[in-house]
Amino acid sequence: MNIPVLTLLGAFWLLFLGRTVMLTLRGVGVFALIRGKPFSEKLIEIGFAVALPLWTAQTASAALGRALIPVPPFWSAAAPAWGGIALCAAGLALFAAALVSFGSAWRVGIDKTGDRLVTSGVFALSRNPIFLFMDMYLFGTFLIYPNLFFLLSFIFSALGLHFQILKEEKSLLSRFGDAYAEYCRKVRRYI
Repeated sequence: MNIPVLTLLGAFWLLFLGRTVMLTLRGVGVFALIRGKPFSEKLIEIGFAVALPLWTAQTASAALGRALIPVPPFWSAAAPAWGGIALCAAGLALFAAALVSFGSAWRVGIDKTGDRLVTSGVFALSRNPIFLFMDMYLFGTFLIYPNLFFLLSFIFSALGLHFQILKEEKSLLSRFGDAYAEYCRKVRRYI
């Protein structure tokens, strides 16, 4: 179980950092975080900036057999764990497809300066494929390591992501008006 978990975790970071570096080298500012945002948005973004490295360290250390934060499991069964690996892998494929569909429009945080609405590729199936990927990956990790740390990580992340989606929808509606409203009528928020 450890090799698939570490492979998927490494693939996520490779995609995330690879795309970030590639766009940065092209002069694209990838991070649209914190500056000029209301306190509620700053709080969510800071929370994710702190939680993601902690979650990564806990996942990697659990895969290596020595969890950073020792938490007893709720159950011990291989079937849910393999289901979790499949869910993480499917989510990771969704993330990769979203990065391709986004092209150079990809940002981390709510970007109020983008000039194009991405509605093709995987965005024709979900308005928020990257947030959907994150929910899938975090729930999958909980199935692999069914303990309180990963359950709370999933719950708080899902709530935070939903709040972020609602904020992003307001921003996109104000920037793209009828085009975004029509897109919302055609494509669901998640699936």
